[in-house]
Amino acid sequence: MTSLHARIRDDLAEAMRARDMAKVKVLRTTMSAIQNAEAVEGVASVEGVVGYSDVQRRSLSDDDVIEIIIREIEEFEGSVAEYRQIGQTERAEGLQRELEVLRSYLTSD
Repeated sequence: MTSLHARIRDDLAEAMRARDMAKVKVLRTTMSAIQNAEAVEGVASVEGVVGYSDVQRRSLSDDDVIEIIIREIEEFEGSVAEYRQIGQTERAEGLQRELEVLRSYLTSD
């Protein structure tokens, strides 16, 4: 696990303790994207227990995690623009706050 990945995981735990649900939501989404990127496609191992399988994982660098965050930011920016276009400014502002959480990982450290 990279230092950036670990920092996101730690920040998620802290946000959960603080009950900051907006931050929890965006960090959970980002952690899911990271975990999906770690999965080695098409490879699973079965441990002799019915219903048990585990996907092999690959190690991501901080640069890989940054690329994932940038993709997440691009998706959020598109959603913010769409919500503003249809007059859903309150929802757009909520997404904008979540977007700032993600951007903070690109500007610090």
